[in-house]
Amino acid sequence: MKENFMEQFSTLPSVPAEANLVEVAKTLLENDSSIVVVNRGNEILGYIDWKDIVKLLISGGEDLRVKAEEIARPIKEEEMAESIEEDLHDIIVKIRKHGRIPILTRGKDGIRRKISPEIVITRLANLHDEERKKRTDVECLINDMMDVFPIGITLISNNGNILISNKIANDIISGKYKDSKEFVKIFNREQAEVVKYKEGKFYRICSTPVKEGFLVTFTDISNEYNMVEKLRSSQHEVEVAFTMMLPDQRIEARLKSIVEYIDQYDEKSGMIKITGVIKEGCFKHVINMLKLIADALNQGLLELPGMDKNTIVQSTILHDIGKVQPSLKIGDIVNPKEVFEKGYLHAFRSAELSKALYNIDEKVYNLIKFHHHEESELPKGFPEYLLPMYRFFRLIDGLSAGITRRGSKASMKIDGTKIFVKEESNFPDYNQEFEMDIYTGYYQTKRPL
Repeated sequence: MKENFMEQFSTLPSVPAEANLVEVAKTLLENDSSIVVVNRGNEILGYIDWKDIVKLLISGGEDLRVKAEEIARPIKEEEMAESIEEDLHDIIVKIRKHGRIPILTRGKDGIRRKISPEIVITRLANLHDEERKKRTDVECLINDMMDVFPIGITLISNNGNILISNKIANDIISGKYKDSKEFVKIFNREQAEVVKYKEGKFYRICSTPVKEGFLVTFTDISNEYNMVEKLRSSQHEVEVAFTMMLPDQRIEARLKSIVEYIDQYDEKSGMIKITGVIKEGCFKHVINMLKLIADALNQGLLELPGMDKNTIVQSTILHDIGKVQPSLKIGDIVNPKEVFEKGYLHAFRSAELSKALYNIDEKVYNLIKFHHHEESELPKGFPEYLLPMYRFFRLIDGLSAGITRRGSKASMKIDGTKIFVKEESNFPDYNQEFEMDIYTGYYQTKRPL
Protein backbone atom coordinates (compact mmCIF):
# COMPACT_ATOMS: atom_id res chain seq x y z
CA MET A 1 0.00 0.00 0.00
CA LYS A 2 1.40 3.42 -0.99
CA GLU A 3 1.99 5.88 1.86
CA ASN A 4 1.95 9.45 0.46
CA PHE A 5 4.10 10.91 3.21
CA MET A 6 4.97 14.06 1.24
CA GLU A 7 1.40 15.26 0.89
CA GLN A 8 1.51 16.47 4.48
CA PHE A 9 4.38 18.89 3.65
CA SER A 10 4.12 22.13 1.70
CA THR A 11 6.61 23.15 -0.99
CA LEU A 12 9.93 24.28 0.51
CA PRO A 13 10.71 28.01 0.33
CA SER A 14 13.34 29.13 -2.16
CA VAL A 15 15.71 32.07 -2.63
CA PRO A 16 17.58 33.33 -5.71
CA ALA A 17 21.27 32.55 -6.09
CA GLU A 18 22.16 36.23 -5.36
CA ALA A 19 20.36 36.35 -1.97
CA ASN A 20 22.56 37.20 1.03
CA LEU A 21 22.50 35.56 4.45
CA VAL A 22 20.03 38.04 5.88
CA GLU A 23 17.60 37.32 3.06
CA VAL A 24 18.11 33.60 3.48
CA ALA A 25 17.53 33.81 7.26
CA LYS A 26 14.47 35.99 6.76
CA THR A 27 13.00 33.48 4.28
CA LEU A 28 13.58 30.59 6.75
CA LEU A 29 11.90 32.49 9.58
CA GLU A 30 8.95 33.71 7.52
CA ASN A 31 8.22 30.17 6.28
CA ASP A 32 9.01 28.48 9.59
CA SER A 33 11.33 26.17 7.69
CA SER A 34 14.72 24.70 8.41
CA ILE A 35 15.69 24.40 4.74
CA VAL A 36 15.61 26.79 1.82
CA VAL A 37 16.17 25.89 -1.82
CA VAL A 38 18.57 28.02 -3.91
CA ASN A 39 17.46 28.65 -7.50
CA ARG A 40 18.90 30.39 -10.55
CA GLY A 41 15.86 30.81 -12.71
CA ASN A 42 14.45 27.31 -13.23
CA GLU A 43 17.73 25.69 -12.25
CA ILE A 44 18.08 24.29 -8.74
CA LEU A 45 21.59 24.92 -7.43
CA GLY A 46 21.12 23.21 -4.08
CA TYR A 47 19.80 23.98 -0.63
CA ILE A 48 20.80 25.76 2.57
CA ASP A 49 20.11 24.27 6.00
CA TRP A 50 19.71 26.67 8.94
CA LYS A 51 22.58 24.81 10.56
CA ASP A 52 24.83 25.98 7.68
CA ILE A 53 24.17 29.63 8.63
CA VAL A 54 24.85 28.97 12.33
CA LYS A 55 28.11 27.17 11.47
CA LEU A 56 29.19 30.10 9.27
CA LEU A 57 28.57 32.61 12.05
CA ILE A 58 30.31 30.48 14.69
CA SER A 59 33.34 30.08 12.46
CA GLY A 60 33.77 33.87 12.40
CA GLY A 61 32.03 34.77 9.21
CA GLU A 62 31.01 38.43 9.48
CA ASP A 63 30.20 39.22 5.86
CA LEU A 64 26.44 38.86 5.78
CA ARG A 65 26.49 39.77 2.10
CA VAL A 66 27.82 36.35 1.09
CA LYS A 67 25.59 35.00 -1.67
CA ALA A 68 23.31 32.02 -1.25
CA GLU A 69 24.86 30.20 -4.23
CA GLU A 70 28.26 30.35 -2.51
CA ILE A 71 27.11 28.30 0.49
CA ALA A 72 24.38 26.20 -1.10
CA ARG A 73 24.82 22.44 -0.72
CA PRO A 74 24.59 20.43 -3.94
CA ILE A 75 21.78 17.92 -3.72
CA LYS A 76 23.17 14.36 -3.44
CA GLU A 77 21.48 11.21 -4.66
CA GLU A 78 20.84 9.93 -1.17
CA GLU A 79 19.18 13.22 -0.17
CA MET A 80 16.62 13.15 -2.98
CA ALA A 81 13.60 10.95 -3.52
CA GLU A 82 12.41 11.45 -7.08
CA SER A 83 8.76 10.58 -6.61
CA ILE A 84 6.34 12.15 -4.19
CA GLU A 85 4.47 8.83 -4.34
CA GLU A 86 7.30 6.71 -2.96
CA ASP A 87 6.19 4.20 -0.35
CA LEU A 88 7.82 3.27 2.93
CA HIS A 89 9.53 0.25 1.39
CA ASP A 90 11.40 2.46 -1.10
CA ILE A 91 12.45 4.80 1.69
CA ILE A 92 13.82 1.86 3.70
CA VAL A 93 15.78 0.68 0.64
CA LYS A 94 17.41 4.10 0.36
CA ILE A 95 18.23 4.14 4.09
CA ARG A 96 19.88 0.70 3.80
CA LYS A 97 21.82 1.77 0.72
CA HIS A 98 23.05 5.16 1.90
CA GLY A 99 22.79 4.93 5.69
CA ARG A 100 20.62 8.02 5.98
CA ILE A 101 17.06 9.25 5.43
CA PRO A 102 16.50 11.22 2.19
CA ILE A 103 15.34 14.75 3.10
CA LEU A 104 14.11 16.11 -0.23
CA THR A 105 11.63 15.09 -2.86
CA ARG A 106 10.86 16.65 -6.21
CA GLY A 107 7.27 17.61 -6.97
CA LYS A 108 5.49 19.32 -9.84
CA ASP A 109 5.53 22.66 -8.06
CA GLY A 110 9.08 22.53 -6.72
CA ILE A 111 11.16 20.65 -4.13
CA ARG A 112 9.40 19.42 -1.03
CA ARG A 113 10.76 18.25 2.29
CA LYS A 114 11.04 14.51 2.70
CA ILE A 115 10.17 12.69 5.89
CA SER A 116 12.00 13.12 9.16
CA PRO A 117 13.32 10.24 11.33
CA GLU A 118 10.33 10.73 13.60
CA ILE A 119 7.93 10.25 10.67
CA VAL A 120 9.75 7.08 9.57
CA ILE A 121 9.67 5.64 13.08
CA THR A 122 6.00 6.54 13.53
CA ARG A 123 5.08 4.99 10.20
CA LEU A 124 7.09 1.86 10.94
CA ALA A 125 5.44 1.52 14.34
CA ASN A 126 1.99 1.91 12.78
CA LEU A 127 2.76 -0.62 10.08
CA HIS A 128 4.12 -3.03 12.69
CA ASP A 129 0.88 -2.73 14.66
CA GLU A 130 -1.14 -3.23 11.50
CA GLU A 131 0.89 -6.31 10.50
CA ARG A 132 0.64 -7.74 14.01
CA LYS A 133 -3.12 -7.25 13.95
CA LYS A 134 -3.28 -8.91 10.52
CA ARG A 135 -1.23 -11.85 11.78
CA THR A 136 -3.47 -12.15 14.82
CA ASP A 137 -6.58 -12.01 12.62
CA VAL A 138 -5.09 -14.59 10.24
CA GLU A 139 -4.13 -16.89 13.12
CA CYS A 140 -7.67 -16.62 14.51
CA LEU A 141 -9.08 -17.33 11.05
CA ILE A 142 -6.75 -20.32 10.63
CA ASN A 143 -7.77 -21.66 14.04
CA ASP A 144 -11.45 -21.21 13.18
CA MET A 145 -10.92 -22.97 9.84
CA MET A 146 -8.93 -25.79 11.45
CA ASP A 147 -11.76 -26.43 13.89
CA VAL A 148 -14.15 -27.12 11.01
CA PHE A 149 -11.71 -29.39 9.19
CA PRO A 150 -12.95 -33.00 8.94
CA ILE A 151 -9.56 -34.21 10.21
CA GLY A 152 -7.58 -33.57 13.38
CA ILE A 153 -4.31 -31.63 13.13
CA THR A 154 -1.55 -31.21 15.72
CA LEU A 155 1.89 -29.66 15.30
CA ILE A 156 4.56 -30.89 17.71
CA SER A 157 7.74 -28.83 17.99
CA ASN A 158 11.19 -30.39 17.83
CA ASN A 159 11.55 -29.95 21.59
CA GLY A 160 8.31 -31.85 22.25
CA ASN A 161 5.73 -29.08 22.76
CA ILE A 162 2.32 -28.97 21.11
CA LEU A 163 2.35 -25.75 19.09
CA ILE A 164 -1.11 -25.92 17.59
CA SER A 165 -3.99 -28.37 17.71
CA ASN A 166 -7.56 -28.20 16.43
CA LYS A 167 -10.74 -29.35 18.18
CA ILE A 168 -10.84 -32.92 16.82
CA ALA A 169 -7.20 -33.48 17.75
CA ASN A 170 -7.69 -31.99 21.23
CA ASP A 171 -10.73 -34.18 21.87
CA ILE A 172 -8.88 -37.36 20.85
CA ILE A 173 -5.71 -36.47 22.77
CA SER A 174 -7.62 -35.64 25.95
CA GLY A 175 -9.96 -38.63 25.62
CA LYS A 176 -7.45 -41.29 24.58
CA TYR A 177 -4.20 -40.36 26.32
CA LYS A 178 -3.35 -39.69 29.94
CA ASP A 179 -1.99 -36.25 29.05
CA SER A 180 -0.37 -34.40 26.17
CA LYS A 181 3.09 -35.56 27.26
CA GLU A 182 2.11 -39.20 26.76
CA PHE A 183 0.77 -38.34 23.30
CA VAL A 184 3.90 -36.39 22.33
CA LYS A 185 6.11 -39.24 23.55
CA ILE A 186 4.39 -41.60 21.12
CA PHE A 187 4.09 -39.35 18.08
CA ASN A 188 7.24 -37.20 18.15
CA ARG A 189 8.61 -39.46 15.43
CA GLU A 190 7.45 -40.69 12.04
CA GLN A 191 4.85 -43.39 12.50
CA ALA A 192 1.19 -44.28 12.07
CA GLU A 193 -1.36 -46.31 13.98
CA VAL A 194 -5.12 -46.82 14.21
CA VAL A 195 -6.81 -46.01 17.52
CA LYS A 196 -10.33 -46.52 18.73
CA TYR A 197 -11.64 -43.24 20.14
CA LYS A 198 -15.31 -43.84 20.90
CA GLU A 199 -17.69 -46.69 20.22
CA GLY A 200 -17.62 -47.27 16.48
CA LYS A 201 -15.10 -44.46 15.91
CA PHE A 202 -11.63 -45.25 14.58
CA TYR A 203 -8.90 -42.79 13.64
CA ARG A 204 -5.69 -43.29 11.72
CA ILE A 205 -3.02 -41.15 13.38
CA CYS A 206 -0.04 -40.33 11.17
CA SER A 207 3.05 -38.40 12.22
CA THR A 208 5.15 -36.75 9.50
CA PRO A 209 8.41 -34.78 9.97
CA VAL A 210 8.22 -31.10 9.02
CA LYS A 211 10.66 -28.22 9.44
CA GLU A 212 9.13 -27.12 12.75
CA GLY A 213 8.88 -30.65 14.20
CA PHE A 214 6.16 -33.23 13.47
CA LEU A 215 2.75 -32.76 11.88
CA VAL A 216 0.24 -35.25 13.29
CA THR A 217 -3.03 -35.87 11.45
CA PHE A 218 -6.12 -37.70 12.75
CA THR A 219 -8.24 -39.16 9.93
CA ASP A 220 -11.63 -40.72 10.61
CA ILE A 221 -11.51 -44.19 9.01
CA SER A 222 -14.52 -45.56 10.87
CA ASN A 223 -16.46 -46.47 7.70
CA GLU A 224 -13.46 -48.17 6.09
CA TYR A 225 -12.48 -49.91 9.33
CA ASN A 226 -16.00 -51.19 10.02
CA MET A 227 -16.27 -52.34 6.41
CA VAL A 228 -13.02 -54.29 6.71
CA GLU A 229 -14.31 -55.88 9.91
CA LYS A 230 -17.51 -56.89 8.11
CA LEU A 231 -15.45 -58.35 5.28
CA ARG A 232 -13.37 -60.27 7.78
CA SER A 233 -16.55 -61.54 9.37
CA SER A 234 -17.88 -62.52 5.94
CA GLN A 235 -14.59 -64.24 5.15
CA HIS A 236 -14.87 -66.18 8.39
CA GLU A 237 -18.45 -67.15 7.56
CA VAL A 238 -17.35 -68.37 4.11
CA GLU A 239 -14.58 -70.41 5.68
CA VAL A 240 -16.95 -71.91 8.24
CA ALA A 241 -19.47 -72.75 5.51
CA PHE A 242 -16.70 -74.26 3.40
CA THR A 243 -15.51 -76.36 6.32
CA MET A 244 -19.03 -77.62 6.97
CA MET A 245 -19.43 -78.77 3.37
CA LEU A 246 -16.19 -80.79 3.32
CA PRO A 247 -16.69 -84.53 3.02
CA ASP A 248 -13.83 -85.10 5.45
CA GLN A 249 -12.54 -82.69 8.10
CA ARG A 250 -9.05 -83.97 7.38
CA ILE A 251 -9.22 -82.04 4.09
CA GLU A 252 -9.39 -78.77 6.03
CA ALA A 253 -6.41 -79.76 8.16
CA ARG A 254 -4.48 -80.81 5.06
CA LEU A 255 -5.15 -77.59 3.16
CA LYS A 256 -4.32 -75.42 6.18
CA SER A 257 -1.01 -77.25 6.63
CA ILE A 258 0.22 -76.17 3.16
CA VAL A 259 1.92 -72.78 3.12
CA GLU A 260 2.29 -70.46 0.14
CA TYR A 261 5.18 -68.10 -0.48
CA ILE A 262 5.53 -64.53 -1.68
CA ASP A 263 8.70 -64.03 -3.67
CA GLN A 264 10.69 -61.68 -5.86
CA TYR A 265 12.07 -63.07 -9.09
CA ASP A 266 15.50 -62.06 -10.44
CA GLU A 267 15.31 -62.38 -14.19
CA LYS A 268 19.09 -62.38 -14.67
CA SER A 269 19.92 -65.16 -12.23
CA GLY A 270 16.64 -67.04 -12.37
CA MET A 271 16.60 -67.04 -8.57
CA ILE A 272 13.81 -65.98 -6.26
CA LYS A 273 13.96 -64.27 -2.89
CA ILE A 274 11.33 -65.25 -0.34
CA THR A 275 9.66 -62.06 0.95
CA GLY A 276 6.67 -63.54 2.75
CA VAL A 277 5.22 -66.77 4.13
CA ILE A 278 1.43 -67.22 3.92
CA LYS A 279 0.26 -69.55 6.64
CA GLU A 280 -2.71 -71.72 5.65
CA GLY A 281 -1.97 -70.48 2.14
CA CYS A 282 -3.50 -73.41 0.27
CA PHE A 283 -6.70 -73.16 2.32
CA LYS A 284 -6.96 -69.43 1.45
CA HIS A 285 -6.24 -70.25 -2.19
CA VAL A 286 -9.21 -72.66 -2.30
CA ILE A 287 -11.48 -70.09 -0.58
CA ASN A 288 -10.56 -67.49 -3.20
CA MET A 289 -11.29 -69.96 -6.00
CA LEU A 290 -14.74 -70.63 -4.51
CA LYS A 291 -15.44 -66.87 -4.48
CA LEU A 292 -14.56 -66.67 -8.18
CA ILE A 293 -16.87 -69.64 -8.86
CA ALA A 294 -19.68 -67.83 -6.99
CA ASP A 295 -19.07 -64.74 -9.15
CA ALA A 296 -19.25 -66.82 -12.34
CA LEU A 297 -22.41 -68.52 -11.06
CA ASN A 298 -24.08 -65.15 -10.46
CA GLN A 299 -23.21 -64.09 -14.03
CA GLY A 300 -24.75 -67.25 -15.52
CA LEU A 301 -21.59 -69.00 -16.74
CA LEU A 302 -22.29 -72.22 -14.89
CA GLU A 303 -25.72 -72.54 -16.52
CA LEU A 304 -24.13 -73.16 -19.93
CA PRO A 305 -24.10 -76.69 -21.38
CA GLY A 306 -20.85 -78.40 -20.48
CA MET A 307 -20.50 -76.49 -17.21
CA ASP A 308 -21.31 -78.27 -13.95
CA LYS A 309 -21.14 -76.41 -10.65
CA ASN A 310 -20.71 -79.48 -8.46
CA THR A 311 -17.86 -80.82 -10.58
CA ILE A 312 -16.00 -77.49 -10.47
CA VAL A 313 -16.54 -77.01 -6.72
CA GLN A 314 -15.44 -80.56 -5.89
CA SER A 315 -12.37 -80.21 -8.12
CA THR A 316 -11.51 -76.92 -6.43
CA ILE A 317 -11.64 -78.39 -2.93
CA LEU A 318 -9.46 -81.40 -3.77
CA HIS A 319 -7.10 -80.18 -6.49
CA ASP A 320 -4.17 -79.32 -4.15
CA ILE A 321 -4.46 -81.88 -1.33
CA GLY A 322 -1.40 -83.68 -2.69
CA LYS A 323 0.72 -80.54 -2.89
CA VAL A 324 4.05 -80.56 -1.05
CA GLN A 325 5.94 -77.34 -0.34
CA PRO A 326 9.59 -76.88 0.69
CA SER A 327 10.36 -75.37 4.09
CA LEU A 328 11.58 -71.82 3.43
CA LYS A 329 11.83 -68.64 5.42
CA ILE A 330 11.83 -64.93 4.62
CA GLY A 331 15.14 -63.87 3.11
CA ASP A 332 15.98 -67.23 1.54
CA ILE A 333 17.28 -67.02 -2.04
CA VAL A 334 16.63 -70.21 -4.00
CA ASN A 335 16.33 -71.63 -7.49
CA PRO A 336 12.58 -72.32 -7.90
CA LYS A 337 13.25 -75.10 -10.41
CA GLU A 338 15.28 -76.94 -7.79
CA VAL A 339 13.26 -76.44 -4.58
CA PHE A 340 9.68 -76.56 -5.90
CA GLU A 341 8.39 -79.72 -7.54
CA LYS A 342 6.77 -79.41 -10.94
CA GLY A 343 3.07 -78.61 -10.79
CA TYR A 344 1.91 -81.70 -12.67
CA LEU A 345 3.38 -83.92 -9.94
CA HIS A 346 1.12 -82.65 -7.18
CA ALA A 347 -1.76 -82.55 -9.66
CA PHE A 348 -1.33 -86.27 -10.37
CA ARG A 349 -0.90 -87.01 -6.66
CA SER A 350 -4.02 -85.00 -5.72
CA ALA A 351 -6.08 -86.80 -8.36
CA GLU A 352 -5.01 -90.26 -7.20
CA LEU A 353 -5.57 -89.41 -3.49
CA SER A 354 -9.02 -87.97 -4.22
CA LYS A 355 -10.01 -91.00 -6.29
CA ALA A 356 -8.85 -93.42 -3.62
CA LEU A 357 -10.28 -91.58 -0.62
CA TYR A 358 -13.42 -89.80 -1.89
CA ASN A 359 -14.62 -91.85 -4.83
CA ILE A 360 -14.64 -88.93 -7.27
CA ASP A 361 -15.99 -89.37 -10.81
CA GLU A 362 -13.94 -89.20 -14.01
CA LYS A 363 -14.77 -85.54 -14.66
CA VAL A 364 -13.38 -84.39 -11.29
CA TYR A 365 -10.46 -86.80 -11.65
CA ASN A 366 -9.43 -85.40 -15.04
CA LEU A 367 -9.83 -81.75 -14.01
CA ILE A 368 -7.60 -82.28 -10.97
CA LYS A 369 -5.04 -84.46 -12.74
CA PHE A 370 -4.48 -82.12 -15.68
CA HIS A 371 -4.99 -78.69 -14.11
CA HIS A 372 -1.26 -77.91 -14.49
CA HIS A 373 -1.13 -79.03 -18.15
CA GLU A 374 -1.26 -76.50 -20.94
CA GLU A 375 -4.06 -77.30 -23.35
CA SER A 376 -1.54 -78.28 -26.02
CA GLU A 377 -0.04 -80.80 -23.58
CA LEU A 378 -3.29 -82.66 -22.83
CA PRO A 379 -3.27 -86.34 -23.73
CA LYS A 380 -5.25 -87.49 -26.78
CA GLY A 381 -7.74 -89.28 -24.61
CA PHE A 382 -8.76 -86.16 -22.66
CA PRO A 383 -12.56 -85.75 -23.05
CA GLU A 384 -13.36 -82.81 -25.29
CA TYR A 385 -16.62 -82.13 -23.45
CA LEU A 386 -14.49 -81.27 -20.38
CA LEU A 387 -12.56 -78.50 -22.19
CA PRO A 388 -14.95 -75.63 -21.19
CA MET A 389 -14.67 -76.60 -17.49
CA TYR A 390 -10.94 -77.29 -17.86
CA ARG A 391 -10.35 -73.78 -19.31
CA PHE A 392 -12.44 -72.11 -16.65
CA PHE A 393 -10.81 -74.15 -13.87
CA ARG A 394 -7.29 -73.19 -15.01
CA LEU A 395 -8.40 -69.56 -15.19
CA ILE A 396 -9.68 -69.35 -11.63
CA ASP A 397 -6.71 -71.37 -10.33
CA GLY A 398 -4.33 -68.74 -11.77
CA LEU A 399 -6.42 -65.75 -10.66
CA SER A 400 -6.72 -67.12 -7.13
CA ALA A 401 -2.94 -67.62 -6.99
CA GLY A 402 -2.55 -63.91 -7.77
CA ILE A 403 -5.15 -62.93 -5.18
CA THR A 404 -3.63 -65.16 -2.49
CA ARG A 405 0.08 -64.67 -3.12
CA ARG A 406 0.28 -61.19 -4.64
CA GLY A 407 -2.73 -59.37 -3.20
CA SER A 408 -4.19 -58.96 -6.71
CA LYS A 409 -7.63 -57.59 -7.49
CA ALA A 410 -9.27 -59.77 -10.13
CA SER A 411 -12.53 -59.12 -11.92
CA MET A 412 -14.46 -61.15 -14.48
CA LYS A 413 -17.15 -59.87 -16.84
CA ILE A 414 -18.99 -62.73 -18.52
CA ASP A 415 -20.87 -62.52 -21.82
CA GLY A 416 -22.17 -65.93 -22.85
CA THR A 417 -19.11 -68.14 -23.29
CA LYS A 418 -16.70 -65.19 -23.25
CA ILE A 419 -14.91 -64.04 -20.10
CA PHE A 420 -13.23 -60.63 -19.92
CA VAL A 421 -10.58 -60.65 -17.20
CA LYS A 422 -8.70 -57.81 -15.49
CA GLU A 423 -6.04 -58.41 -12.85
CA GLU A 424 -4.35 -55.57 -10.95
CA SER A 425 -1.46 -56.73 -8.80
CA ASN A 426 0.77 -55.24 -6.11
CA PHE A 427 3.51 -56.50 -8.44
CA PRO A 428 2.99 -54.48 -11.66
CA ASP A 429 4.68 -57.11 -13.86
CA TYR A 430 1.69 -59.37 -13.20
CA ASN A 431 -0.93 -56.85 -14.27
CA GLN A 432 -2.97 -58.19 -17.16
CA GLU A 433 -6.17 -57.78 -19.12
CA PHE A 434 -7.45 -60.35 -21.57
CA GLU A 435 -10.50 -62.13 -22.95
CA MET A 436 -11.10 -65.83 -23.49
CA ASP A 437 -13.82 -68.12 -24.77
CA ILE A 438 -14.33 -71.30 -22.74
CA TYR A 439 -15.95 -73.09 -25.71
CA THR A 440 -13.49 -72.30 -28.50
CA GLY A 441 -10.34 -71.77 -26.43
CA TYR A 442 -9.92 -68.33 -28.02
CA TYR A 443 -7.54 -66.14 -25.98
CA GLN A 444 -6.36 -62.61 -26.61
CA THR A 445 -4.43 -60.18 -24.43
CA LYS A 446 -6.12 -56.81 -24.72
CA ARG A 447 -3.39 -54.51 -23.40
CA PRO A 448 -0.85 -54.35 -20.56
CA LEU A 449 -2.04 -52.45 -17.48
